[in-house]
Amino acid sequence: MVYDFSAVFKEDADTILDEFLDKYTTYIETDSEDGMSMSIFSNHYRDILNTFKGEFEEEFILNLFEKIAQYEISLKMPYIVIMNELFCLKHLLLAKMAYNERDHLYISQMLTLFQKINNRVAKIYLYQYIDLVLSLNKMRRISIADLVERKTIKHYEDHLVWLTGLAQSIRDKNLDNFPELEETQCSFGKWLNNDGKNIIQNNSKYNVINTLHNNLHQFAQKIFMRMHTDEYDILITYLEKCELISLSIGTELAMIDNILMNQQVTKDSLTGALNRNGLKNIFESQYELSFATSNHFVLAMCDLDHFKEINDTYGHIAGDDILMSFVDIIKKNIRNSDIVIRYGGEEFIIILPAVNEEKGYQVLEKIRKDFQESKLRFEDKEIQATVSIGMMEIKPEYHYKKSFLNEYLMQVDKKLYLAKHNGRNRVELR
Repeated sequence: MVYDFSAVFKEDADTILDEFLDKYTTYIETDSEDGMSMSIFSNHYRDILNTFKGEFEEEFILNLFEKIAQYEISLKMPYIVIMNELFCLKHLLLAKMAYNERDHLYISQMLTLFQKINNRVAKIYLYQYIDLVLSLNKMRRISIADLVERKTIKHYEDHLVWLTGLAQSIRDKNLDNFPELEETQCSFGKWLNNDGKNIIQNNSKYNVINTLHNNLHQFAQKIFMRMHTDEYDILITYLEKCELISLSIGTELAMIDNILMNQQVTKDSLTGALNRNGLKNIFESQYELSFATSNHFVLAMCDLDHFKEINDTYGHIAGDDILMSFVDIIKKNIRNSDIVIRYGGEEFIIILPAVNEEKGYQVLEKIRKDFQESKLRFEDKEIQATVSIGMMEIKPEYHYKKSFLNEYLMQVDKKLYLAKHNGRNRVELR
């Protein structure tokens, strides 16, 4: 089809471009060979709006939008960003048409054209996203296979196989190889409704996972119904929801595995915290679980302030009571799936799975504050102690290496040193 909007935009394309770039886009400035500051985005959109000045073939304008979509994908921009740009550009062009009564005849053509543009861009993003999901799922399965201890999380691997099949079916438009739609009949669903019920003894956890799994299959059914349509934007939305739900299921199973590990790993006989001997396996498992579920986690190192003085002043029995009190306060402020390890003497490691820096800081600051405000009575004397904490957020991007534990411990130890240096009784994260 041939379009011709020259009567509308021949004189105003530059003005529309300036308004569009100023209000609705975020573009990267680069230096051209002649030293002038140029915008890659503006050049793309300048070509598009200049096209509207004259007669053009439908495929020509679609190729221009495909070009900018490919560029934004290379910058890892979310699908919603370019779709918002397209919406705003369409709004500006339609507003210009509606301003003059003679231009009303072009509005239906413009709406039809942008529907095709949106669909072309959505198709590009869909197939790029499918490739990403397939690549990530492959790495997630490798991470799960590498885990030292695999309890409930091993069943998440079955679920990743299912999600991979879903993505491949969409890519190939092949209903014959579509994964199991009935939530009770897929491999994960069969486990969840049988052995899973016994393993996941926490009813609220089981209900959450069961609801997530049911929702996942509902979205898969919606995808199945639209497989032979060209509604690529809807397919993107549904596949994104499926991946997000899948990650949520993996996160819940990882938390259950942490709870089981807390129950089975050898404890420090004095404080009840986990024993340092298990740190290597615990950290490696947490790293791989976080990698497989695309989650952050927080690593913290705690050191009681002036602990030697407490021992020297009140004796080692009082010091032991202080250590036990500190671990009790930690456990009151963390989840059953969180981990506390006695690292040595008055030093402790805390691992908070599926938590970002902001939330982790809030938890650790609450521990610090509660410990400061607690007072231990020992032989008619009141003892008050404080703790310094160094923390960091870890977002795994690579498969686990043996050197990672020492590298991260060194980093968090430096933050602990800063907490001490900056006055003690504080949480340091910068």
